[in-house]
Amino acid sequence: MKPQFIETEAGDELVVLTRREYDALLLGENAEAAEDRAVARLTDAYLAEEEAGRVASVPFWFVELVMTHGSPVTAARKHHGCTQIELAQVLDISQGHLSDIERGRRQLSDIQRTQIAAHTGVGADWLV
Repeated sequence: MKPQFIETEAGDELVVLTRREYDALLLGENAEAAEDRAVARLTDAYLAEEEAGRVASVPFWFVELVMTHGSPVTAARKHHGCTQIELAQVLDISQGHLSDIERGRRQLSDIQRTQIAAHTGVGADWLV
């Protein structure tokens, strides 16, 4: 982990981590273990889609973004270069709600999937 430290005007010290590092910290794991979980999740999702005959073709650059950020929604958002607040406004939900979707605590609806795809320029099927 390579955290960034920022001091506020009030003298408080803030720490900035990547989402993957933060998630790993919450789970008491190292970043490699968190990445392994993300790979396993993506592999399971792919195999389930393949079994159902619905394998989507996802470009490698997007897979790399998902590997880096741990979530297809986060990867799409980062690809587009928007913040959680900006994307949440597009979806007409709160930033906290979007954060829960990106962390896997809430499910992405089909309508939200379509909205994210249209806004970020990624395939809606890539967000499954």
